[in-house]
Amino acid sequence: MRRRIKTLIFKSSNLLIITLAVSSCSTNPTPNSQLSYGNDSIPPDIRVISEKIASDRNNADLYFQRAHAYFSHNKFVDAISDMKIVLKIDSTKPEYYNFISDLYFTQNKTRDTRDALRRAIKLDSSNVEALLKYSQLFYLMRTYDTAMYYVNRSIHFDKTKAVAHFQKGMILKETGDTARAVSSFQSAVEFNQNYFEAYMQLGVLCAAKKNLLALGYFDNALKIQQQSIEAGYAKAKFLQDIKKYDDALQQYDSLLVSSPDNQDITYNIGAILFEQKKYKDALQKFDLTIKRDDNFFRGYYGRGGCFEMSGEKQKAMDDYKKCLAIKPDFEPAILQLDAIERSMRKKE
Repeated sequence: MRRRIKTLIFKSSNLLIITLAVSSCSTNPTPNSQLSYGNDSIPPDIRVISEKIASDRNNADLYFQRAHAYFSHNKFVDAISDMKIVLKIDSTKPEYYNFISDLYFTQNKTRDTRDALRRAIKLDSSNVEALLKYSQLFYLMRTYDTAMYYVNRSIHFDKTKAVAHFQKGMILKETGDTARAVSSFQSAVEFNQNYFEAYMQLGVLCAAKKNLLALGYFDNALKIQQQSIEAGYAKAKFLQDIKKYDDALQQYDSLLVSSPDNQDITYNIGAILFEQKKYKDALQKFDLTIKRDDNFFRGYYGRGGCFEMSGEKQKAMDDYKKCLAIKPDFEPAILQLDAIERSMRKKE
């Protein structure tokens, strides 16, 4: 499984870990949590909220609004600073803890994230957002029993939330229960017919069993995101795996329009041409992958196969050796090289 969860609750992104410095000298909230900006560079939305705070310094909701504004401008230190003020003023609202958990999560502060969500759940044991985030946190830590417990609790309180069923499907998939995972992903698309990731998961699970339903799921995903390389590639690879080579080639060719230098697509086209015994055409594709990246070991393996089938044993051996120099444990190349060497010894 690819290690990214696109549709779960946290607003995660690729961020540097930022050290948060919060002053503890003052016992009163300060309206000027704007150290990241000079006076002339403060965004208008933040400036407006700050002016309101200046005349109402104990209004937690205003700080909460400004924390969201900081978040939208990627000013996470300022957002956390404001949220700490919010919680000093009012520590009774689960939504405050849910949001600060998002902020902590963006900085990989797992313990702080966990503690904030625990507090939210303690305040409101039926808070679906907190339950889902807590489940996701344990999913990411691979503590699947706990993750399942909290996602089931969230579904108990709201059976119509598609993301909860998707999340449950991901947990079941990771634990090997693919039949129940399919059921959960199907529930997700029942409640949200535009759930791209759920259709993709259904397609992947069906494709693994060579189930033709995979095509329908990938097509549904492509209706939602027509230019998706991920969905288009998955469909093409499934067509290739079930030996519908012409359809697969057509799908791969359409992907090359928007992704002309994609190594996997080019290699797979070569692999299909090889299966069709079009060794000269296949060799050109494999050679192209090597020209783009001389460490693309599969390119050498594929080209070696073309040389071997064309009777050029020495060239085939050279390419298999180049493949193994990059990827020493690549078993297909090991086996093919060994087979050629044994056949050559017999002729001596």
